[in-house]
Amino acid sequence: MKTLTIADLVAQSDVPAATIHYYLRQGLLPTPRHVAANRFAYDRRHVVGLRLIRMLRERRGLSLAMIRRILPELLRLEGEEAFRPEIWDRVLAPRLSARSLPSNRVLEAAKEAFTRGGYADVNVDDICRAARIAKGSFYRHFDSKEDLFFAAAESLAAEMVVHFAGELALDPTHQDPAVVLAGFLSPGLPVFLELFARALQGRVGYEPVARRIVQRASTAVGAAVGGRGSAEERGAHILRDAVLEVFGRLFEPGTQPADSEWVAGPRPLGM
Repeated sequence: MKTLTIADLVAQSDVPAATIHYYLRQGLLPTPRHVAANRFAYDRRHVVGLRLIRMLRERRGLSLAMIRRILPELLRLEGEEAFRPEIWDRVLAPRLSARSLPSNRVLEAAKEAFTRGGYADVNVDDICRAARIAKGSFYRHFDSKEDLFFAAAESLAAEMVVHFAGELALDPTHQDPAVVLAGFLSPGLPVFLELFARALQGRVGYEPVARRIVQRASTAVGAAVGGRGSAEERGAHILRDAVLEVFGRLFEPGTQPADSEWVAGPRPLGM
């Protein structure tokens, strides 16, 4: 199999070297052969893998985590078979069917419910109806509503990081990672804020979960960006700036309703 340098790989795939290195760190591509200090040999599998990653993201909207699971199977196929959409569907089918499991349906219903309403306004009965499972089945997967809330928060944080890393991989030259992260942080922010509020109130079990989520998210975000210092330190700064970005948008001119009395002040009598 003909070997390629990183420059050859960039030229043949039209993917920047920084993105290729990121994919390698994430285990998305086969490990290259180490030929000398700081020199690696690549081959056609890497070119095919890079093409597939781009196509699966653009045409199927798959996360990098899902692509990492199916890419080895696609790379074992001969010729152009790996690029046929019907083959993608066949390989994806057993993975996607896992989403129909009761525990996953409950988790997806919970994420939607907790982001739309506060913890107190969400009850297990509503989640079970949305997930199409009996209430008795719920307790085979989660100990309590609180346990489900923790799982929802961790799942939302993991999704945020995966989408952020994928976006940066497609455009590693983006000037402000905090702005990119803010877009993926916003959907789950109501859940995160309630989690942190309950942790600050001293409610049992909330602080360890909040700390774990922040630590994991910071480390993953920092690893996706690269730079000086530890990944957790880099990611923590970006995460902080992303939160400020989200809240800053709320106070931009024109975001308040024009007829809000608290903005316009009390109306004169007779109006």
